[in-house]
Amino acid sequence: MKEVSMEKIWREKSCRYSIRKLTVGTASVLLGAVFLASHTVSADTIEVKQNEPALEKTTVKTDTVTKASESTEHTQPNEPIDHTKPVLADNSASESKPAEDDITSATTNQASTEAIVKPNENKEAEKQELPVTKQNNYQLNYDRPTAPSYDGWEKQALPVGNGEMGAKVFGLIGEERIQYNEKTLWSGGPRPDSTDYNGGNYQERYKILAEIRKALEDGDRQKAKQLAEQNLVGPNNPQYGRYLAFGDISMVFTNQKKGLENVTDYHRSLDITEATTTTSYTQDGTTFKRETFSSYPDDVTVTHLTQKGDKKLDFTVWNSLTEDLIANGDYSAEYSNYKSGHVTTDPNGILLKGTVKDNGLKFASYLGIKTDGKVTVHDDSLTVTGANYATLYLSAKTNFAQNPKTNYRKEIDLEKTVKNIVEVAKAKDYEALKQDHIKDYQSLFNRVKLNLGGNNSNLTTKEALRTYTPTKGQKLEELFFQYGRYLLISSSRDRKDALPANLQGVWNAVDNPPWNADYHLNVNLQMNYWPAYMSNLAETAKPMINYIDDMRFYGRIAAKEYAGIESKDGQENGWLVHTQATPFGWTTPGWNYYWGWSPAANAWMMQNVYDYYKFTKDETYLKEKIYPMLKETAKFWNSFLHYDKSSDRWVSSPSYSPEHGTITIGNTFDQSLVWQLFHDYMEAANHLHVDQDLVTEVKNKFDKLKPLHINKEGRIKEWYEEDSPQFTNEGIEKHHRHVSNLVGLFPGTLFNKDQAEYLEAARATLNHRGDGGTGWSKANKINLWARLLDGNRAHRLLAEQLKYSTLENLWDTHAPFQIDGNFGATSGISEMLLQSHTGYISPLPALPDVWKDGQVSGLIARGNFEVNMKWKDKNLQNLSFLSNVGGDLVVDYPNIEASQIKVNGKPVKATVLKNNRIQLATQKGDVVSFEQVPGRVTLLTAARQNGLAAELNFNQVDGATNYIIRREVKNDSGQAPVIKEFVTNQTHFIDSSLDPKLAYTYTVKAMFGDVSTQVSEKANAETYSEVMDDRDSRIQYGAGFGSWTDSELYRGTEKYADLSYYDYSDEDITATIPFTGVGIEVYGQKSSDLGLATAKIDGKEVGELDFHTAGETEKSSLIGRFTGLSEKPHTLTISVKRTNKGRDNEGSRIILDYFKILSGKGRTIEKMDDRDPRIQYGSQFKNWSDPELYEATEKYADINNNSSSAASESQATISFTGTGIRIYGLKTSELGKALVTLDGKEMPSLDFYTSEATEKRAFIGEFTNLTDGPHTLTLRVDPNSPEGRKKISLDSFDIIKSPAIGLDLPSIAPLKTNDKTVSLTLPTGDWEAIAINFPGVKDPLVLRKVDDHHLLTTGDQTVLSVQENQVQIPIPDKTNRKVGNMIEAYSIQGNTTSSPVVGIFTPNVDDNQNDTEQATTSKGNEPAPTVEIPEYTNPIGTAGQEQPPVVNIPEYTKPIGTAGQEQPPVVNIPEYTKPIGTAGQEQPPVVNVPEYTQPIATTEHVKPSEVNTPKPNQPIGINNNQSPSTLSVPKTQTRVLKDEKTGVEIIGDSNNLEGILYVSSKKVLAQELFGKTYDAYDIQLKNQSNSNMQPKGPVLVRLPISSQVENVYYLSPTKELEALDFTVRDGMAEFTTSHFSTYAVVYQSSHSQETTPDKTIETHSEPTSINLEQASTTDSPTQLENTHHKEQLPETGESSNPLLFLAGLSLALTSIFLLKNKKD
Repeated sequence: MKEVSMEKIWREKSCRYSIRKLTVGTASVLLGAVFLASHTVSADTIEVKQNEPALEKTTVKTDTVTKASESTEHTQPNEPIDHTKPVLADNSASESKPAEDDITSATTNQASTEAIVKPNENKEAEKQELPVTKQNNYQLNYDRPTAPSYDGWEKQALPVGNGEMGAKVFGLIGEERIQYNEKTLWSGGPRPDSTDYNGGNYQERYKILAEIRKALEDGDRQKAKQLAEQNLVGPNNPQYGRYLAFGDISMVFTNQKKGLENVTDYHRSLDITEATTTTSYTQDGTTFKRETFSSYPDDVTVTHLTQKGDKKLDFTVWNSLTEDLIANGDYSAEYSNYKSGHVTTDPNGILLKGTVKDNGLKFASYLGIKTDGKVTVHDDSLTVTGANYATLYLSAKTNFAQNPKTNYRKEIDLEKTVKNIVEVAKAKDYEALKQDHIKDYQSLFNRVKLNLGGNNSNLTTKEALRTYTPTKGQKLEELFFQYGRYLLISSSRDRKDALPANLQGVWNAVDNPPWNADYHLNVNLQMNYWPAYMSNLAETAKPMINYIDDMRFYGRIAAKEYAGIESKDGQENGWLVHTQATPFGWTTPGWNYYWGWSPAANAWMMQNVYDYYKFTKDETYLKEKIYPMLKETAKFWNSFLHYDKSSDRWVSSPSYSPEHGTITIGNTFDQSLVWQLFHDYMEAANHLHVDQDLVTEVKNKFDKLKPLHINKEGRIKEWYEEDSPQFTNEGIEKHHRHVSNLVGLFPGTLFNKDQAEYLEAARATLNHRGDGGTGWSKANKINLWARLLDGNRAHRLLAEQLKYSTLENLWDTHAPFQIDGNFGATSGISEMLLQSHTGYISPLPALPDVWKDGQVSGLIARGNFEVNMKWKDKNLQNLSFLSNVGGDLVVDYPNIEASQIKVNGKPVKATVLKNNRIQLATQKGDVVSFEQVPGRVTLLTAARQNGLAAELNFNQVDGATNYIIRREVKNDSGQAPVIKEFVTNQTHFIDSSLDPKLAYTYTVKAMFGDVSTQVSEKANAETYSEVMDDRDSRIQYGAGFGSWTDSELYRGTEKYADLSYYDYSDEDITATIPFTGVGIEVYGQKSSDLGLATAKIDGKEVGELDFHTAGETEKSSLIGRFTGLSEKPHTLTISVKRTNKGRDNEGSRIILDYFKILSGKGRTIEKMDDRDPRIQYGSQFKNWSDPELYEATEKYADINNNSSSAASESQATISFTGTGIRIYGLKTSELGKALVTLDGKEMPSLDFYTSEATEKRAFIGEFTNLTDGPHTLTLRVDPNSPEGRKKISLDSFDIIKSPAIGLDLPSIAPLKTNDKTVSLTLPTGDWEAIAINFPGVKDPLVLRKVDDHHLLTTGDQTVLSVQENQVQIPIPDKTNRKVGNMIEAYSIQGNTTSSPVVGIFTPNVDDNQNDTEQATTSKGNEPAPTVEIPEYTNPIGTAGQEQPPVVNIPEYTKPIGTAGQEQPPVVNIPEYTKPIGTAGQEQPPVVNVPEYTQPIATTEHVKPSEVNTPKPNQPIGINNNQSPSTLSVPKTQTRVLKDEKTGVEIIGDSNNLEGILYVSSKKVLAQELFGKTYDAYDIQLKNQSNSNMQPKGPVLVRLPISSQVENVYYLSPTKELEALDFTVRDGMAEFTTSHFSTYAVVYQSSHSQETTPDKTIETHSEPTSINLEQASTTDSPTQLENTHHKEQLPETGESSNPLLFLAGLSLALTSIFLLKNKKD
């Protein structure tokens, strides 16, 4: 095979098929025009309000250019970039506007798809910049005001903020409330004149450490606990303090009525694109509007009021202290005593001044006013009358300073300061003030633009959240991502004395907020800043970094008192902080050891700090700010770590895993965080070339931290001791919200995708911990699953957070509100789109299927690369990077090396580091683009249609010539999987050759000629089943069963029976479930108080069902499975057992949820939604939506209040084709009956009424046993239904199809362009004909099956002979034989056709090679087929690569878990050894094959029967006007291994032979068996230590031969012989393999044509699969041969039994090398 590059193939294919791309590419000179031209997904008008369409614009990053020219070392890559000022790209749109309107047009029309171009003074040519995803205008919208309560503040009011101030806007009617905060207003801490404040640290607690450590090492955990509980704690006193609410702006409008009923057009919104809230409504013909925003550049919160109509603005306004406390959710019930304040007024505003009582902190706010109305001054308020507009300006300050040396105070005239700020703001025009705010805000917010697709909606945000579904919620998810960025910008901006965002960001309505709204350092503060860097908001992290830096002051006191590590005379020897902190250096442990002790909090915070450098590469900031912090933290742990001899580790001792478990030594949480700290410190010190002595010390301990260990259940240990007998489960919860043992996975870098074992253990850990938890816990798990590269699972957690942990205003709830969950979700979405933590950048590493199309711009990767991407079908279409500071760009993505790479528009070559990974040097300002990235199959689904067929769908890959579908039987036997491959050109494929009893897995790879892309992820086709809910009307329950509802159950319901309260009869406690199929699975609840049930099928007891578990309650759990039944109607009865096993709280009680009916071949069910276009509804039917319904919709008709004539318009007409139909809808006490007709005939009515709880997706009725064909069903509301119940509701329908037909597919051997014939392997099982399409030939060739040995062609009636299930078919002369063209074939049975398979024309062997011996095969002159079977040897979790094989538990005919002692039988079932469907009781289908009573080929006498053949499908990308491109494979280094003694040669790619040193082989020549001669070889590959190895991929094997070869066989590990495709060249038999064992070269017999004597031999009736596991082997192969051959066996020849020969050969090969090994 010629070696050419994948890159060349891809480029040729792309150019060949992508006419659209070429057109766009030649029309645009801007980099990324293709990226922008075709992807315009309209935004959701509720969550995302999109402005009018805009033309493409270009933008100059003026700030970036300025900074770049000013400094080469002290780089500030995160300086605000003006994304709002357009460079004119369309004169018609811009030239008529005055200059001052530029900002307005930019901010009110953000839908531009910008392509940014930046000049670079250091380059000869002007560089092109990144394409930018279209920016949407994101809004939260509501149709009612906020409730005036704490609940309303928390869940409904809308937040604004400028980093220092925050405010919540209620949006009331006839009044308004704006509750505001200033982030430094805290109680606690030192007073201004304090001299004894020490951060709350008790003295000399370190003296107890040695005793605690010794107790732990001695196994005396009780003593260690007692000492730690008494000593390793801090005080619980007022000095700890709390974040206080500041004030309220209250307004009452004297000429407006209150209440929603008094207004129209009410609208309340938060536009996060402009960081502005709006409230508007119309009353008495006048429209009132209020806008509020909080400006960072002007440091004011502004509210602008306007009116349009006759009524003026008449209102009174107050500025007062908020002094409320939470009491039963109502913050008006109590008043706090933390603050004192007083108000003074003047015509210009209201001044509020006060003091925090316990610490003397001063504060002041000033509310200025500007209006055209009359202002009246009162003692505590102002009244405005007759105004057309009024603008309120609020400034709020305290005298807090982030300086521990001044007791956190500064000298400031607060009254003068706040008034001056307001006066400066008032001097500006309102629109100018607003535009300055928007420009500043958008310089941050507009950096990242995301489009995940999705559909428009007119729902409010509350309704969008309520009806959210994971498959259709992309717009809400997109909004949620950007909302997290909005909240971070609003609660954390860099300015002097700025504090970081706390547990509630900057917002707080009470003086006793949950957890004091403090700084929790065991995940919460860290999570607040997870999204800062990647979402291009690095500036927002500065307050956090400064806060941690200043915390070191009192942290050194904590280190001295609790660790004995002292810093004297300006030394920085170490600092310490624990779980909770305040603005005042509170560094002591919490007052309870079991949540308060967390010494590794300092190490964890340093991850956030160091990441600032990793993302920005700001060298000066690293050297001057970050490195001193890193160094001191590393010095602390270098001193504090304790050597543990028993584990040979340097450990954190004592340790506690937040907030879970008990006291231990060196838990995974602490060890992982110290590992990360040491890793980052050594990296920074080595980069700066400093402190090498300390680096050496740290390195020695780093090597013995050993943070990760796997427990006996296969999960990452949380506690090192947890597998020891002495370890107790004290304080351990299976589903605890913290997952502290995985901090090394995220946010750390301890795990990577080359550590398959640990990644799999992490996956098991997350599965065991579950998907539940608080809001922030779910957000944390989004990030963890993204790091495991499981985008669908990460998306599931995102959906869980949105559905169950998100409030109406999109705030995350713990509950209660806690802002870290918002930030964690934004981080998680970023991690799904981009990762860069392991030294390379991975685009789209964990993309979920629901985000299959999208684009994003502006994300930042480590190294300060700004990343822009567009993708379709989960395949990158365009990828580009802006190198903000220069440096090496390393990208890891499937087939990235084959893309077209350009730097500043010029093609370049990158260094290929390994498969799918490249490296490229960049300079500051370079734009690197990757175009024409080869795609791969990314969206594979496999749905079991019935027992015999599975439907496969996958995305089309641009440029692919064909696809190879690989099918494996799922098994747990340890044997090699049964594999079948299909070559096709279709992305929709039906595999109709399945065994009803088996489950299958599929993978697909796209082919570019002979070169393949990565294999897709696996898709499973489980055994076919039908789900029956517990409320299904076919089930009969005894009187002892009750009903229960729970949203977490299947369809939200369950049935339970409990004998603990009543003495029920046996009939009362029995459920009867009728079903038709080959098996049934029972699902219900497992818990510690449930017991046993007896199961009977068709009256015979079949086992016991166990509903008990000692662990956590398991809902919708598999209770038992019964299989192996005949495919006919059955009855399952389940009866509660009156006795139990006495386990825990076990009682005589069971809970049933649903059943899965294993349908065997089954009937195909087509699901039809109520909105299906085949259904016609009368005018009385209306739409309704509910996420709990099928497809979240239903149709209902209500004629209760209508005339009798309305009944005719309450009819639904359903047209369908099949043998039956089932109707599903709503059942309530308010619904009635429907009149029914079927094909015009009246049928029994259907009843939608139930007296019990409402049932959604309820089974209403069915009509079955119809003739297979078209039918019409009508449903009409029965006008005679009881009054008030003349109403029905329809949800969905099941269309029942006729029984399935199994139909196997043919296969086509590889083709050369000069082949005269094509070799076709025939299908197994029943089929009538095969149709073949030849490229360039109009009509298909149809081959009708005559018998097992002959086919008859249509047209010329040629008879073709079948040999070994293969037939040679002449290729028509008119066939277009161009390379890449395809021959297509499919099977036909009645009216059913299979999916097509293809054979592809490949180039002939080069004429220059004619001087070598032409390879031949066992099938004549055709080339030996090459089958690529990928081995799953790569690490688990590698993005886009193969997934490991899924191991499934074999089915048991008894319930799972009820037997206990016995082992299930091992049954080897060969695939397809009998016709499908004949196993057991059923008779095989009778197929009527026309008899050919006349001689075949006498066309004048016999007219062949007609076969319905579909029209030929055009191969992918091929038409008669296009010439295929030349295909090639990448060049690789080849190795040759040879055993000189035996002559065996192994030739292969050096990658596939990696680690293999030599080949070891044994041979036994010229053996005879049954008259045939064979050579036997035993081949092994050895490594340096003489151990056996298998190659990583296929290699070529060459064996010496001495005669004409008949076959080459391979002896599998299960002692089965497999014939290999081989060629003969230069006196050697050649074949490819990836697994070495024993081989036999069998030579053709010299008397193969002789007649076999008539002898009777006993053989198995199913000898296709020979298994000799139980066969005995003889000591002498010769004796075996002589005995069987000479005395018992028939003569050889074609008429002898070849299977007997194979059985004997298998046995001989097994024994011959056993004997030889003994002799050796």
